[in-house]
Amino acid sequence: MRLGSLCLAAALWLGASAMAAPVEIGPDAMRRLAAEALAAGQVETAQALTRALLTRDPEDATALILAAEAAVRAEDWAGAARLAAAAHGRVEGPARFRAARLAAFALTQQGRFTRAQIWLRRASPDAPDAAARTGLAADYRAVAARNPLALRLGFGVAPSSNVNGGSRSETLSLPGLPVELELSGAARALSGTAVTGSAGARYGIAAPALPGPAWIDLQAEGRGYLLSDSARRQAPEARGADFAQAALLLGLTQRFERPEMPIDLSVEVARHWYGGDPYVDTLRFGLARPLLRQPRARLDLALAAQYSNRLDTGTDWWTPTLRLAWSQRLDNADGLGLSARLRRQTGDAPDLAHDGLTLGIDYDVARPLGPARLGFGVEAEWRDYPESRYSLDGRQDAELRLEGRVALPGQERYGFYPEIGIETRRSWSDVDLFDEEAATLSLGLRSAF
Repeated sequence: MRLGSLCLAAALWLGASAMAAPVEIGPDAMRRLAAEALAAGQVETAQALTRALLTRDPEDATALILAAEAAVRAEDWAGAARLAAAAHGRVEGPARFRAARLAAFALTQQGRFTRAQIWLRRASPDAPDAAARTGLAADYRAVAARNPLALRLGFGVAPSSNVNGGSRSETLSLPGLPVELELSGAARALSGTAVTGSAGARYGIAAPALPGPAWIDLQAEGRGYLLSDSARRQAPEARGADFAQAALLLGLTQRFERPEMPIDLSVEVARHWYGGDPYVDTLRFGLARPLLRQPRARLDLALAAQYSNRLDTGTDWWTPTLRLAWSQRLDNADGLGLSARLRRQTGDAPDLAHDGLTLGIDYDVARPLGPARLGFGVEAEWRDYPESRYSLDGRQDAELRLEGRVALPGQERYGFYPEIGIETRRSWSDVDLFDEEAATLSLGLRSAF
């Protein structure tokens, strides 16, 4: 059976005269003939040759690649995806890269964009050079733009000197009391490691009745803590789970396309958990639009109003926010970002209502330093609380955050590369309880696409 298939396929290649005198031909020659048929545009002949080879050996890697190529030429997208996927696990190097690209292309033609994106990521480790990686990233972005579904995953590990937001002070002074009170171990800063994870999905909606594109967002986030030995000695009754946080968010955004600048209107509902218990429900309304768009500079405006209801106490409050963000690509290709945010939080409880101002600077260095790309950030915040249960004159807080980022794009795998972050935070307050400091080292993954 196998010999007859090879003879018949060879006859198809050599022409009708070969039918009168069949010839025997080996697998290597058959593969060469199939490749030559593809190069000459003789798709049917290439398919006959590869079918004969796969009848002989269904795991013939070269035949699978050639068959996938022939199926693409014949616009047999399902067959091309199946054959390319089968070849991918049986070849190495450039051939493996080619198999993944063929599978992604065939799936894209079928409108199966999410699976196509997965195959493009699977192609990344086998990209032969920088040009191939650049082309891969461009293809990924093109497929993502056509896909109504966008998935986001995040993961990070961050050792910190203050995982619970505890005070750096050991005592607390209260109005009217002549003595200072000693803070419990759990109220003071506890060191440990934070483990974070997030998963999100965005689904685009397009309909003639809508004034522009719209999308639904679903996001789940979680943060758990492992306390250090010193933290457990300081607060024997505390557990990392006591400070665990989680959130589930559902949002809807409608874009209004305008000739000058688009406007995005959004609404989001969320539930937040703390220590494993429901903590706060929020409802957020937002408006965002660019005020300036240039090839190398952009100015964005965002307005938001959030209603929060704390479930354990029944306390509720509103938080309107105004944010301006400027980003610019400098002449040396470095990226500069400036931001300003005004916030007013209303509420009846002490230490809740306040006015806040936040200013930030962010800088990304385009030129790599060895294998690393560097980024820096500085953020300063001021908050004024007219009422505080810990002070007769209200409370004023100030906070400074310094951040450094070290990205390692050369360690990219499946379209993700590691990024190391270093952050130091220092808070000053009229009330010792809110004097805080923390140093955090984080390790996470970023998408190269």
